[in-house]
Amino acid sequence: MTNDVKPDSTITKRLIVSSIGAAALLVAFVLPAEYGIDPTGVGELTGVKALSKTTAPAKAGTDFGQTMNFNIEKYDLEAEEINQSIRGLLKLEDKVFKSETIVIDLEDLGEMEHKFIMKQNSSLLYSWKVLNAKGDGVFYEFHGHPSTADAPNYPDGFEQAYSKGEGFGQSGTFTAPFPGYHGWFFMNLEEGPIKIEITVSGYYDEHKEMHRAVDGVVTNKVEF
Repeated sequence: MTNDVKPDSTITKRLIVSSIGAAALLVAFVLPAEYGIDPTGVGELTGVKALSKTTAPAKAGTDFGQTMNFNIEKYDLEAEEINQSIRGLLKLEDKVFKSETIVIDLEDLGEMEHKFIMKQNSSLLYSWKVLNAKGDGVFYEFHGHPSTADAPNYPDGFEQAYSKGEGFGQSGTFTAPFPGYHGWFFMNLEEGPIKIEITVSGYYDEHKEMHRAVDGVVTNKVEF
C-alpha cells in the first residue's frame, strides 16, 4: 500500500499537537501556580493555585523588619544647604584643607618630636620616610596628648599611642580622638645624620617641633 502522507506533513502535525499541549499546561497549571491566574478553574480545583501565595525565600537585602536609623534630615531637593548627613560618611570642616611636605634633619644619636595641633575628629592623610637610610632607619612612635589647658580634663600624664616600631617609613590616615597635639617621636638608629620627609594633607591648626635631643642632651623643648 502506498503511503500518501508526506514526512514533512507528519512532523508539522506533531509540532502543532505539542504546542497545543504546552499551551494547555501553561493555562491550566503554570499560570495558577506562579501568578495566581486561573482562567479555566483547574488551578483552584487541583490546588496548584495556592502555590502562588507561598512566600518566596528571602533574598539579600530583604527587609526583615529591622529599622536602620541614620542621623539624616528629610532630603529636600529645594534646600540651599544640607546640614546633616549619615554619620561617618561626611564631616564638614571650618578650616581650609592644607597640604605640605616637611623635611626634618636628625643628628647622629639624635631624637626629636614633631606634633600637629588638631581639633577632635579632624583628620590627616600622612606619609613619612627616611630619605638616606643605610642601616636600621629610625625608632618611631606616633602618639598624642592634650594641651596644658585641657590636661586637667584627662588622667594625670595622659597620652594615647597610635603606632610604634622601627623602620624607614609609614603611610596612613589619622583622625584625632581628642583635641590636642598629635604627631611623631623619632630616634635616629643610623650611623650619622639623616633626613626624614613627612608629607601631610588634612585639617590642623599648625605644627611644630616640640622636643629635640642629641645623645641624651636636650637642645630644644617647647611647652604645650
